[in-house]
Amino acid sequence: MTDMPFAVEMFFDEKADNLVRDVWTDLARADLTLSMIDGGYRPHVTLAVFEGYASPKFEDELRFFTEKRRVFPIKLDYLGVFPRPEGVVYFGAVVTEHLLSVHNEYTKLFAPLVTGVRPYYLPGSWVPHCTLAYSLSVAAIPAAVEVCSRSMLPINAKVKEIGLVEFPGHREVLTCELVRNPRDGS
Repeated sequence: MTDMPFAVEMFFDEKADNLVRDVWTDLARADLTLSMIDGGYRPHVTLAVFEGYASPKFEDELRFFTEKRRVFPIKLDYLGVFPRPEGVVYFGAVVTEHLLSVHNEYTKLFAPLVTGVRPYYLPGSWVPHCTLAYSLSVAAIPAAVEVCSRSMLPINAKVKEIGLVEFPGHREVLTCELVRNPRDGS
C-alpha cells in the first residue's frame, strides 16, 4: 500500500488534447494561472482520486479494466466553476449512460483496492469535468471564466487512454490504451 495521492484519469485524443491545452495557454497569457501547465498535467477527466492503493494488484486490475474497453466519445459541452477553496474552472462533460457505466464499473472493481477515496468522485457526487484552472482566488474566477468562455464548445473528444497518476507532479504510473474502433480508426 502506498500513501501518496493518486488519480485515475481518462485521457483524450490528440485534437481534443490540443484544444484544452490552447485554453490553458490563453489563461497563462492573461496572467491568470499556469496551474495546469506548470503541474505537468495532460487534459483529462478524472474517474477517482485516492490516497493509496494495493500494488501490484491495482495495476493488474487497471490493465484488465482497459484491455477490452473500446475508445469512446466524451463531449465537453459547458463551462463550470467549483468555487470552494479549490477555485476550479472546468469544461463539464455531458453525462451519458456509457460514461456513468464506466465510472460505476471502475468504482465497484477498485473500491477494495484503494484507501482514502475523495468523496467528490464517488457515485452520486461525481461531476465529470476537465480542469482548466485550479487554486484560483474567488476574485480571479470571473476573469478565468471570461477567458475560457471564448473557447468553441462543444469539444467532441474521444477517451483513448486511462491512466494511474501520482500527484503532485502528475507522474504517470501506468497508462493503458483503449481498444481502437476498427470502423473509424479511433
